[in-house]
Amino acid sequence: MPEIWECVGNTPIVDVDGISFKLEYLNPGGSHKDRMAVSMLLDLIDRKGRGGAIVEATSGCTGVSLSLHGRAMGFDVYITVKEESSPVKVALMRSLGAKVYTCPNVPPEDPRSIKSVAERIAEEKGATFLMQDSNPANPRGQERMGEEILESLRRVDVFVMGVGTGGTITGVGKLLKKEFGTKIIAVTSKGSELARKFGLSSKFEGEVEGYDSYHIPDNLDLSLVDEVYEVSRAEAIEWASELLKKGIMGGMSTGAHYLASLYAKKKYGGTVVTVAADSVLFHPPILNASSGVAAYKLPF
Repeated sequence: MPEIWECVGNTPIVDVDGISFKLEYLNPGGSHKDRMAVSMLLDLIDRKGRGGAIVEATSGCTGVSLSLHGRAMGFDVYITVKEESSPVKVALMRSLGAKVYTCPNVPPEDPRSIKSVAERIAEEKGATFLMQDSNPANPRGQERMGEEILESLRRVDVFVMGVGTGGTITGVGKLLKKEFGTKIIAVTSKGSELARKFGLSSKFEGEVEGYDSYHIPDNLDLSLVDEVYEVSRAEAIEWASELLKKGIMGGMSTGAHYLASLYAKKKYGGTVVTVAADSVLFHPPILNASSGVAAYKLPF
């Protein structure tokens, strides 16, 4: 009988509107973050052995994955989350046995930020701060997703992925670009630090949950990125709601990926692959939305 963390991966790929969606919300913890969480935890066990405590700063999905797999592996789990994080995710982390601390959505250097609070918890509790944004086990854990895509599809012309920690777009993108010369499109919140770096000047309109708006993570290999597309929080909710009508039960970032993928399909054609990163069940705003988006009416 396998352990719960051994059941991560091998998620299906389905076609919607000519876009290939990797259904990562079918992982045990409900998101693609299961892959990196298990990778970071096994790496920690290799270096320090089982037991002890871990802490991580996260907008939500990583916290759920670490709560599930970390507790199963025998760790005490401490999580810091932004105050607007999904209440469903926060409740789930606590139900899984993690201790969760809610923090305001402020830049990382602010002493009230999820990063600053996680650093204090690490010092006070003697916990290992996994630091998903810079932990090399993060993109290593996502490489298997890339291998699964290679096993399923003859060719990938464009890969579309949002940037939170940078682990997925780097781990998957590196394999696809090497194999096919795939164009890598990064998706980010409108007005984010990444958007500004690529010359986009939109006003910040709220963070797409799961993305990082305030800094560019160390795990993001910018040399892989061919283009950046920015999506507002409202657009992400609307397009996730539209996608739900088509049978894809993805969350907020999945809506952003859908919109960006339709853009990529129109611009580049070919096989466009993206990720249904987490479950709509984590996102009450999508379930409560009455979408006014007309199918195929694109804002470009």
